[in-house]
Amino acid sequence: MNKLCSLCAALLLTPATFAEPEIFEASFDPMLPNEYQVQFPAELGGSTLTMPISGGDFAIEVDPAAGTSKLLQWNQEVEPIEILGMSTGPITITMDTNSTSEGTYDAASRSFSVAATFLINFDDSQLQQIGFLSPLPLLGTEEGTLFGVGQIGTINMHLQGEGAVGESAFSYTCRTTGRIHYDLDDDQGQSGDVNHDRQIDVSDAISVLSALFSDGAIACPDAANVNGDVVTDLSDAVFLLTFIFQGGPAPPPEPVACPGP
Repeated sequence: MNKLCSLCAALLLTPATFAEPEIFEASFDPMLPNEYQVQFPAELGGSTLTMPISGGDFAIEVDPAAGTSKLLQWNQEVEPIEILGMSTGPITITMDTNSTSEGTYDAASRSFSVAATFLINFDDSQLQQIGFLSPLPLLGTEEGTLFGVGQIGTINMHLQGEGAVGESAFSYTCRTTGRIHYDLDDDQGQSGDVNHDRQIDVSDAISVLSALFSDGAIACPDAANVNGDVVTDLSDAVFLLTFIFQGGPAPPPEPVACPGP
């Protein structure tokens, strides 16, 4: 999609086995294209509308052992749109908690496919005259991939489904990216985040090389020993570069002791 998503792809984790289900909480990234495309039938104007997502967050649970996934929470903030000259006002899209959410999860590729019912909430004071009533239910299937390490990562997703206004059905797609919440304490860091900037990228490998060959300082020393051999040396920089650019083994997901940023 863009260079940031290309970097996300480079951060794909290698498979791991977990005894318990994992819960990922993330926020929709306003710096990336996040939007819905809604296709209305002829009786509803026959147009395709773009609905930009301006914020919100969500939570998903995946169970690598069982191969299952489910959405736990969903809240999207969407910019107002006009339908046949009538404004929706600010839109929020939530998950219908009275309906079940269930799907599959592949631990090897870290990809999921999960179905849920969503509710579009908007100002229907004008739109109710043509059958648009709030909340408007949507049936959808969310497909995506988890990228990153531990508390640093992204979730790239594609959502598609359908809804209905009266007897007229419409379809929609949504491409979006969420940033996994970084909720470690100030005195903790993520293994591989050597410069403690809450990202794992080439600058972390450069920090290791600078410390080894130019007497540079390492902001989070315990995060630098990514290959687990106790000693921080050239092999750790190579490990990080291989992970970032070639999809090699990932740094351990467990947090390490680290001075505050």
